[in-house]
Amino acid sequence: MDPVPGTAATRSGLYRAFATAFSHPVDDFPDLLLSGEFQAILAAAGSRLQSPLHFGMDELNESLNGVDSQEIIITYSTLFESGSHAVSLRELTYSTLTEKTLMEELFRFYQHFGLEFSRGELRELPDLLPVELEFLHYLTFLEAQASDIDHLQPNISALQAAQRDFIDLHPGRWIDNFIERLKSRANSGLYLSFAAMLRLFLKHERHYLSRSDTELIATDQDLTPVDS
Repeated sequence: MDPVPGTAATRSGLYRAFATAFSHPVDDFPDLLLSGEFQAILAAAGSRLQSPLHFGMDELNESLNGVDSQEIIITYSTLFESGSHAVSLRELTYSTLTEKTLMEELFRFYQHFGLEFSRGELRELPDLLPVELEFLHYLTFLEAQASDIDHLQPNISALQAAQRDFIDLHPGRWIDNFIERLKSRANSGLYLSFAAMLRLFLKHERHYLSRSDTELIATDQDLTPVDS
């Protein structure tokens, strides 16, 4: 697939935004939501994709009516962190694979692209939704970098194939079950809206990446970011 200038960087930014949305709210994220700035970031990025993607914001904005920053934090904790009835953000909950098999599969992806965790750099579980989205952010970042550096451009097809395979095997495989679990919980409107937008984006990505028919797998060394 021929790279479209700026497309990979835009897609990378969207993965980072969704990873942020499903992480514990910190810093100024709740304020960005309440001001509408985060929604504007998503909308602007969607419009810059090769095939523009419209994220409907009505339900998300409705879920924020009368809400303050502290309530957003409490909602996240109640939904995802509190007790046996919390909605799991771990792929393992929705997967038919054993934990050992799933972890091995994820680490093969992460380590193939130069991410080493032997010294404990990964502080979160590798199958958490934000971690998987951060990995896709990283792959699309490498793609954006490769599109700007002549000798790395042959790696673009390999990176796109990896993105496609990772989506199909991981977040794209369990996003529907995650949404169904959210639907069963009260006061899940905000995160149900985020999940619906993420599902739409992953579907868009699958279509975009399906036009990459290569099975080339580049080496770790070839895909390591360079400072030039």
